[in-house]
Amino acid sequence: MNRQRILRFSLAVFATYRLPHDKLVRIARSKRLYSSYYRAAALRHLVADAPLSVTGGRPFAERRRRVRAHYGI
Repeated sequence: MNRQRILRFSLAVFATYRLPHDKLVRIARSKRLYSSYYRAAALRHLVADAPLSVTGGRPFAERRRRVRAHYGI
C-alpha cells in the first residue's frame, strides 16, 4: 500500500471511531453514499465490537465474514 491509501484509511478509521452501532451498520451497508474506505473502517469497528457469540474467537478474516453475515452486509 502506498502512503496516501494508508493515510486515507486511517482517517476513515478515526472518523468512525465513536459512532453508534446502528450508524456503523448503516454506513457499512450503503454502497452509494460512502466511499469504500469509510465503509471498510465502519466494518472494522463492527468486527472489533462484535460479541464473542458471533465471532467465535476466530482470526480477523473469519470474524469479518461472520459479522457481515450476521448484520446482512
